[in-house]
Amino acid sequence: MASEDSESYKYPGVNLPLRHLDQRERHGVDYYRLGSFGGARNSQSELLQVREVAMMILQDRLTDKPNWHEKVFDETIVAKWRNEALTQSEDDIHREIVAGKKIPKPMRTRIITEAAFDYCIAELRCKAAHFEKKGLVFTLNSTGISSLHNTAIKSDSLVSDELRQGLKAAFEKLQAEQADQPDWHPGTDNTVQDLVHPSMYPFIYGKSKFIQDEVVGVADAIDKWSGKGEVVSQPKPDPGNADRAHGGSAYYQGYGIDRSYWSETYQWLPANLEFQEDDTVRFTSYINNLHPKKHPEIYRLVEKLIDTAIPAWNRVLSSTPVHEDGKTQKRFGMPDPVDWDDRDKAWEKFNPDVLAAHEAKHGPVQYDQEAVRYLSDDEEEKKMPNDEGDDSQPGPKAARKIQRLKWREISDALFPEPLEFKPFVYKVGNSLRERFKDTGLQVIVKMASIELTPEKPDFPAGGWHIEGQMNEHIVATALYYLDSENVTPSHLSFRMATSEEQEELQEQVGQDMYHGYEQIYGTKLSFAGEDSSTVQTYGSVGTPEGRLLAFPNVFQHRVSSFSLQDRTKPGHRRFIALWLVDPLTRIISTANVPPQQFDWWAEAVFGSEGKATKGDMPPELFQLLLEKGAHKAVKPTEEMLKSMSNRLPVEVMDMVRKEGAVPEGLMTYEDACEHRLALMAERTAFVSKNEEEWRNEYSFCEH
Repeated sequence: MASEDSESYKYPGVNLPLRHLDQRERHGVDYYRLGSFGGARNSQSELLQVREVAMMILQDRLTDKPNWHEKVFDETIVAKWRNEALTQSEDDIHREIVAGKKIPKPMRTRIITEAAFDYCIAELRCKAAHFEKKGLVFTLNSTGISSLHNTAIKSDSLVSDELRQGLKAAFEKLQAEQADQPDWHPGTDNTVQDLVHPSMYPFIYGKSKFIQDEVVGVADAIDKWSGKGEVVSQPKPDPGNADRAHGGSAYYQGYGIDRSYWSETYQWLPANLEFQEDDTVRFTSYINNLHPKKHPEIYRLVEKLIDTAIPAWNRVLSSTPVHEDGKTQKRFGMPDPVDWDDRDKAWEKFNPDVLAAHEAKHGPVQYDQEAVRYLSDDEEEKKMPNDEGDDSQPGPKAARKIQRLKWREISDALFPEPLEFKPFVYKVGNSLRERFKDTGLQVIVKMASIELTPEKPDFPAGGWHIEGQMNEHIVATALYYLDSENVTPSHLSFRMATSEEQEELQEQVGQDMYHGYEQIYGTKLSFAGEDSSTVQTYGSVGTPEGRLLAFPNVFQHRVSSFSLQDRTKPGHRRFIALWLVDPLTRIISTANVPPQQFDWWAEAVFGSEGKATKGDMPPELFQLLLEKGAHKAVKPTEEMLKSMSNRLPVEVMDMVRKEGAVPEGLMTYEDACEHRLALMAERTAFVSKNEEEWRNEYSFCEH
């Protein structure tokens, strides 16, 4: 239970500007990264080479193998892995890395080479040491801007079987409660059942009741606090320092951000948790949409899951791979600079036999005929006599130049090899438990089940998104996949934003010399629409039953499509999402906002459904409850309907209504569904706007 004398905070949108410039801007105070807007401080990725991303994906696949942490030290098994990596087709992995961009795959160059594979094994052996101690696997990781570590964390062993079975039973109980009226998420064709979802009964400016002190607890939330508090009006633009005008943008973290990145109407409500003496967490306020008195055992299960997720959050938020010298190192250095005279050195060495074989198989290679006269002689051509004779028949010099121009069309760029590997250990910054022992955490909870049937056997891929709007200040996600039955494998794909300028790389490669690097980096580097998008693919991670997956909210991500395995039988996929609110930014939570579910209040006040239907309340009050929409909590019998037909006169009923027998600030299920649709429409617009900002184009110099 929350204490009535608990510390009073200031909240964005209440007694701070909604677009508050928070403490992460104060000198000497570190911060947690947000990816909710392009250009957020240190929330961009380095532009990664195709070979590096392939190495990241290869490591992820190898760490999916049973007992990988032992097998990686077995040279016989490693030799088998090496053979597979060096001989299997790389078409799929290249397609995943370039993510729809029209960048040709190298024709002869292997993406995974001996050197790249050796580096992966050495890195996995360092990761294995951490896994042995903590049960956590770093995956799809790279050293980013300012040496910050971009990584996801996965574990198939951290969540105990006892906890998994308990959560499966919890889902079955929640689904049974919805047996008569499943809450299907809008837009999913009745395939995604929301059991607990933050878009239902969110905080609504101008409607929801708010209490400044964090006093609303768990067990007392409904009985003691329903309907109490004051309504918070919609935020107004703040003309001060925290909300400067930048062409319709707000000032945040030193950047002009579109004002629409904040909602002025809705906010998801996190629940508050405190750290206990044994370092475990305990909810001090109710989980929005999970009945606090009916499901105390589910609260305990979610607490245990959060306890399990915290070590993973620690690592995605503040870990760094550190070498013996205390420094970090990237896998690849900058490409060697190439000047105009040496531009062919960035490509495969000319091979007339390979060119002839290519033309024999695919037909003549098209080339820029105007470029023949401008192409300078190479060493071989300098030894040849000047061309003479019929212009329609090129002489030896011109013929060789034509061959070189054709070669440029089909040759592979010279992909750099990784740097020398240096052993490392993972250094983890201050843990959430240590740092926020006194203030606790705020976590948003979602529980959902994807239900497929022979009539609806397929689930489509999701859209790319960052979690939440700026209002929620979400810094990390933990997903737990607790139950999968009769569905095909699925995965979660990741990508990050990058800087469109890439100044260091431009300086390195020189003007007009970047074309050879487009194959190396898997993207066009000049304005080319989708093909030069500044989004960096990181790969994908499988999501099998029993897996815990955590990642920082700087990754855009999306779920893959999947289907019924046996299309004659139903199947499902159930998961819990935990979203960590930035612990440095306290936001409005369920500790401030009493439960808004009208049915919860009606049932708490007038007893169980059975009691309410036995005529234990005055007909006029029953009529009032039905007018307010308490259809779930009270169901009229024929006897009650008869008594209601002889109800009090209209003027007396109006007096009952004015007496406030039903508290303000409550929502019926139907009202909540309408607000959910409005909230979703608002967030769809935000995702679209965010996508535009992420999808800038690289603009390397053409002059």
